[in-house]
Amino acid sequence: MKVRLPDPRSLHRRARRLARWTGSIAYRSIVVTLLEREETEHALDLACRLAADRGARVVLVAPLVVERELPLEAHFDAEIAELKERLDSAAALADSYGVSVRREIVRTRPGRLGEDVARAAAEHRAELVVVGAPVESRRGFKHAFPREVLTLIRAAPSRVMVATGPEVGRATATATTTVAARSSRDGRTSA
Repeated sequence: MKVRLPDPRSLHRRARRLARWTGSIAYRSIVVTLLEREETEHALDLACRLAADRGARVVLVAPLVVERELPLEAHFDAEIAELKERLDSAAALADSYGVSVRREIVRTRPGRLGEDVARAAAEHRAELVVVGAPVESRRGFKHAFPREVLTLIRAAPSRVMVATGPEVGRATATATTTVAARSSRDGRTSA
């Protein structure tokens, strides 16, 4: 009697289908927004740990906010040099985790940061966006974070992880993490 072995390719297809069906996410690309906040360091650390565990690439996005009176392509030599230094230091941290890094400076307008970071995440086909933000209110999700973070959560084509710091008004608190997942299939937001 001869034993028939299954085809390895069909087993691989079934395993991928099962992984998609169960909702497990194998992160290939994680976008980290580098804002001028202390919570950004915590967000970068979380993203690098996730990327190292899952073999993903980290895309560092540094926003350059251009005032409405100026053209979007105006020259900002000093600001761009400062952003490049921040990107280099963040890339050095990611390299210490053994993670591959891509750097990008995004020019945006005031109030449009969330949409522009979401667009960058879509261009890089990111499965996760990590952003650091302070907790402004514990009275519900509507006003919990700054406006640009809430806009990013709504506009992002993937899941968004918000790395928070101490609560407003509290001097000593440990850093916590809130995950806001937005499903691109059904358009519902869950916390």
